Amino acid sequence: MNRARRLSHYLLLFPLTLLIWCASLALPAQQADAFSYSYEGVPKQTVGVTKPTLSFYFKSDTNTQPSSYSMYLNGQSVAVSYDAVNSIFTHTPSKDLAPGPYTVRIAIKFAGYETLEKSWTFNVAKDAIKQFAAATPDQLSTLTIINDYRVLHGLPAFNFNEQLSASATAHSNYLDINKVKQSQASQESLHTQDSDKTAFIGITPLERAAYFGFTKAVGEDAAYITGTNDEAIDALFDAPYHRNPFLNPYIKEVGIGKTGNYTIIEFGLEPDAGPQLVVSPAEGDRYVPTTFEGNESPDPLSIHPNEAFPVGYPIMAQYYGSSVKNVKLISSELLDSKKQPVETLVNTPDNDKNLDNAVIIMPRKPLLADSRYYVKLKLQVTKKDGSTVTEDKEWDFSTEPAYQVGKKKLHQNAANYKKYFVSVAPMMRTASFGLDSSSYQVDGISFPMKRTPVITEGFSYLYIRDLAAALGASVDWDEAQRAAVYTKGSLKVTLYTTKDSYMVNGEVRSTTTPARLIGENTMVPVRLLAEVLGAKVDYIEPTRTVNITY
Repeated sequence: MNRARRLSHYLLLFPLTLLIWCASLALPAQQADAFSYSYEGVPKQTVGVTKPTLSFYFKSDTNTQPSSYSMYLNGQSVAVSYDAVNSIFTHTPSKDLAPGPYTVRIAIKFAGYETLEKSWTFNVAKDAIKQFAAATPDQLSTLTIINDYRVLHGLPAFNFNEQLSASATAHSNYLDINKVKQSQASQESLHTQDSDKTAFIGITPLERAAYFGFTKAVGEDAAYITGTNDEAIDALFDAPYHRNPFLNPYIKEVGIGKTGNYTIIEFGLEPDAGPQLVVSPAEGDRYVPTTFEGNESPDPLSIHPNEAFPVGYPIMAQYYGSSVKNVKLISSELLDSKKQPVETLVNTPDNDKNLDNAVIIMPRKPLLADSRYYVKLKLQVTKKDGSTVTEDKEWDFSTEPAYQVGKKKLHQNAANYKKYFVSVAPMMRTASFGLDSSSYQVDGISFPMKRTPVITEGFSYLYIRDLAAALGASVDWDEAQRAAVYTKGSLKVTLYTTKDSYMVNGEVRSTTTPARLIGENTMVPVRLLAEVLGAKVDYIEPTRTVNITY
């Protein structure tokens, strides 16, 4: 996906939300004490499956376990299971339910208390499905792309969930049929449905998931983007609010839907084991993008009114876990390769209503390519039991030498990426130019050349802009001096095309093989590269290839 196409997508986030709770009070039968509780019975609306799981979520302020419980469907007793750890009562019909209305009643008895009875109704749709469609190759491919990021961050892979995928697919179909939010001027949301429109199955992600029988916590990422599956997933991951569910260690299942240019990911949350901090970019990742260009809703720059995209690649730290009450950022620092401070924009739960237990650190300007950065954070975590923990977190990462090298390498083989390109030490880079080729390679990833190499008077010349792109540098043209100015970090090289010399950081040096104009292009001899860049330059005669290692 080129940069022009990146500007045409829209990303919207629906945070993880659970269907419950409604608070109430239990009255004692023979005791003077009482306990408060909350509950929710689901599903409550029309469902599109013939064997929906009936669930009764129950929370209370007592550790007392029920002495007995029973469930009835349209007055008939049905088998019910009880998950004591998560306090959920469930029943899944063994036979298909016919279309029409149903009433569920549950009775729960606690020793010494009156029996608690609750009921709710739902409806089975006329076109309810008996069996979910098997995962398509496209869905499985997208799941692999999503899981590449889980591998990179050392998290367990997501599993494919048929119910969530049915919901995601149905919603992507709805968006495509109704042409929702296909311009920035549109006020429509990618997360809601209008009951008056074609293909409606539920207003919210929660309702749509429940329509297909999924009644746990649900979150949704949605994108409208012209591009391949990996481009859509990469765009969602790069956007900081949307990156959040990708990194949640307690999400086990996802659903995937794609219709036209609409990509929907549904995330299903499982009970968690306790607070866990996850940071991104991953510690030691050596191919981090340099830039974030926005197009995300909510807009992370909305609290920074004087700032504009593009900014540097967002850095995130998130505490996951239901026991976390809030997170406070005490201090943050981003340092460049020389350990000098980098200006940042900081979003925390204190100043950003869209954040819960996460912080976002955005460099004010795009990061330099092929450069190492150091992050220092001090965080205070308050748990729901009132206890607090202060944690210092430090790590480093390096930016990629050329645009999208990291994404392409990650999606080639995530396990190898994790093994070889997430490291304590910086990495050596290799750029390869075939003298008879129309493309060059950066660490094994191919890019088209803007100008093919030439051989003149026995010397091989490379186009300066191809060279700069491969090495993570920038090039400007100085018309007055008829020179190309190559800049990378603190290195500034002026390559004259009219005299036998060049200048490195203000020092003029002589050469017998200067840069030269061939047509309108500044071409640099391979021999000069080692002198200028301090790189190792090898020429492979059998393949007529120039390898630059730096």
